[in-house]
Amino acid sequence: MADLELGAHLLSGRVLVADGGIGTGFLASGVAVRDLPLLPIEAPDAVFQLHLAYLAAGAQLIETHTFQANSSKLSNLGLSADVFHLNRRAAQIARHARDTHGEPAYIVGSLGPLASVVKTPWGAGMPYDAAVASYQEAVQGLVAGGVDGFIVETMSDVLTVQAALEAIRAESSLPVIVTFAFSPMGTTLYGLSPEEAINTVISLPGGPPLLVGANCGSGPAPLLDAILRMAPIARQHGIGLAAYPNAGEPSRRGEHIHYPASAQYVGTIAPALKAAGCLVVGGCCGTTPDHVRAISQALSTSSSMTIESWAPLANESITGVEPRDFMGADHALSSIWPNRFVISVELDPPRGITLTRIMDAARRVQESGADVVNIGDSPMARVRLSALATARLMQEQVGVQTIMHFTTRDRNLMGLQSDLLGAHALGIRNVLCLTGDPPGIGDYAHATAVYDLDSIGLVRVLKGFNEGHDAVGQPIGAPTHFNIGVGMNPNGDNITTELERLKDKIEAGAQFIMSQPIYDPVVLYRFMDQAPYAATVPLLLGVMPLISYRQALYLHNEVPGINIPTPILEKLSQVTDAAALGMELALKLLDQLGSLAAGVYLVPSYNRVDNLLPLIGHIRRQYVAKNVSQPPSNG
Repeated sequence: MADLELGAHLLSGRVLVADGGIGTGFLASGVAVRDLPLLPIEAPDAVFQLHLAYLAAGAQLIETHTFQANSSKLSNLGLSADVFHLNRRAAQIARHARDTHGEPAYIVGSLGPLASVVKTPWGAGMPYDAAVASYQEAVQGLVAGGVDGFIVETMSDVLTVQAALEAIRAESSLPVIVTFAFSPMGTTLYGLSPEEAINTVISLPGGPPLLVGANCGSGPAPLLDAILRMAPIARQHGIGLAAYPNAGEPSRRGEHIHYPASAQYVGTIAPALKAAGCLVVGGCCGTTPDHVRAISQALSTSSSMTIESWAPLANESITGVEPRDFMGADHALSSIWPNRFVISVELDPPRGITLTRIMDAARRVQESGADVVNIGDSPMARVRLSALATARLMQEQVGVQTIMHFTTRDRNLMGLQSDLLGAHALGIRNVLCLTGDPPGIGDYAHATAVYDLDSIGLVRVLKGFNEGHDAVGQPIGAPTHFNIGVGMNPNGDNITTELERLKDKIEAGAQFIMSQPIYDPVVLYRFMDQAPYAATVPLLLGVMPLISYRQALYLHNEVPGINIPTPILEKLSQVTDAAALGMELALKLLDQLGSLAAGVYLVPSYNRVDNLLPLIGHIRRQYVAKNVSQPPSNG
């Protein structure tokens, strides 16, 4: 080990035992919290002795006592110090301890979080350049002190990691370990899941760090879960893992903080961490030299101290990589637009809790060639099963993509954001933003509509989520990956207002359009001629095949947004097979308007999809044959 640099050692696949908690070790000995950062200058022998204790316990990699040694943290604590000198001195003490111990070991410079989150374009916090500068003077001191690498630890957001990596890479080419702190709930303070954390770090400018992992935040079992969730992605991208669990969840006992996990228990977790792909295993808060000794012994008696070899990703190969979509990666319309003419079918959730019919309908339309099912949100202001729940269950049970209709009618600003974040967590990626029919037209005329936002405001909220912040600019930890849809009504009485609203929706961030059902092609052509901006995003053309004269009269007179031309009504009144005429008219409409659209959404009557199945098959054959597969880009 002594003959290899840290990066080469880790690339060889040999696992390193790391040290344990430094700050909590000093706190346990009576050091005040405010005194911790300056110990390398004010009590260097205490720092030396703790390093030496960890090395004697079997640590092969130790951290400098510099977790808070940056200008941001020191200023926040009301402390003043020469940051360069403080970090250099801490590295020198660690090197002195290694030399005194006499056995090979590596030293990594510790960089912890700043006093505040790095400012995003939409929220408060430290400016990014200031964050880089704060880290850079610490890095300069650590490099001057002779560290073998760096650990950027206890991270909760990605911009802070990016700032630390930029500072490190401006001063050295030494290897870097990045670890995030996950709560027992499985996310960081700013909402990153283990999958999102590692995927986002992989895509950062300059390439990924050598190792990514988890520290602090929670005890051995939750941390192992976070590592297991990271492991498949790490192996796919050639990234090693690192793990530093706490000694359980702390509790106060009188004047002291107690960590319940024994050294023996922490030791039992170490082989599982190694098996998951961890090349560095140590301890964080509450762990002691006894815990590190137990880890070392557990790893030395497991089958092998070497894991399957891996190679890091070349920086060039990750250029332009987007953060991976954890749940629902295959449920985004953006995955279909480039490849085929999209066919969606609209199905309304049931009025009760039985989903058998709608699930059967979804399977049948999918088997006939439909790509997506769009699901109404209590349309016509009549109570139905939640569109969110229906969409999630349909994706799970049928395996078909969904477009979830979402109205602002029923939720205040807090509630709609909460539901949308929940939808994303459940794998819903396509959302149609609607203001919603007023309650007065439905079954609950006495119900109160909320309307904190209209559909344009809802688009802005979703666009904000996709940028990583909520409606008031607060960061949500990681950006969502919603495909944002909006409605369009060329049939409206006030076309000027409709044109203005559509323009506002697109400027707010809409990524696709769904038109109200069309029966007169001239209406759509005229509308699109007046709305050139509509051609900048894909259009799903609404088609609702007519099945009877009575149905046509109802739609024309009672359903907002639908207008059926008089000649069609007259034809339907005169034929014996109105359904056949309705299908003929639908096919003719598609022939006339298909070139304007990136896809179609079909609306059955009363969720009865039987008459749609031949139409779906016809559209699929026709548009594959015509190679209609180049919709407008959605940017």
